[in-house]
Amino acid sequence: MALLAVHAGVPGAEELLAVVGIVVLASTALHGASATPASAWYARRISGKVHEEERESDAAGIFGGDEEVIPRISVEELNEHLQSHQPPLILDVRSRMSYEHDKSRIPGDIRIPPDRIAEWARTVPEGLSVVAYCT
Repeated sequence: MALLAVHAGVPGAEELLAVVGIVVLASTALHGASATPASAWYARRISGKVHEEERESDAAGIFGGDEEVIPRISVEELNEHLQSHQPPLILDVRSRMSYEHDKSRIPGDIRIPPDRIAEWARTVPEGLSVVAYCT
């Protein structure tokens, strides 16, 4: 805009162009210099609010095992198991953030936060078939 004013011959346009140029350069320098420290501060601040289990990104991290050892079943297989004479116990182990965002559920499931799985597992009778789902 200031350059258009100079081109049009508006009185005082050269001073306006100089001021605009200085403001733009100062803004660029300040934003560039503050981006990394501000991002680091924000990361430290938000990490205190994120639950430990939400920092894990896969089933192996949540359940403390090798991902290849954790068996997976399809929706169709789960449906077959649910129709059997001894259906499995369904655990909703989604992170708190995921659960609060989408409260849809599988009928009959039990909600166990991921950081409480080990505690819950000590109370489960041996031989009980359990299917856990997360996102």
